[in-house]
Amino acid sequence: MTTTFTPESLTKVQRSILLYAETCMVDYGGLLEGKRMNADDIEALEDMQDAGLLRFGRVPGRLLGSFIGRDVTHWVEFTDAAWALAFAVRRFRAEQSKSNSVNYRRVREALDAREEA
Repeated sequence: MTTTFTPESLTKVQRSILLYAETCMVDYGGLLEGKRMNADDIEALEDMQDAGLLRFGRVPGRLLGSFIGRDVTHWVEFTDAAWALAFAVRRFRAEQSKSNSVNYRRVREALDAREEA
């Protein structure tokens, strides 16, 4: 199955779980905590796996409870496309945040006024 994902085409759930998975890839070697995910998140990860974007699954039962400091229940591995998409989603969210921020607009206006002077 070939699916093209873009930040704009992803749902809020898909964007959120992708960024959670990316954080876990960077900070915890791809180990996820089930208590931080719900059924919609699991479905989104499974859809991304079906599309070939990443690999995802449950940690073997015999290992549950054996991780120090975290309640790890799942694992994830990214393809290059998943890394690229996660970066694009972070940039998309940053642009949305900036454009919706009253405080950012105030700073931008002050900087623009300073440059005009």
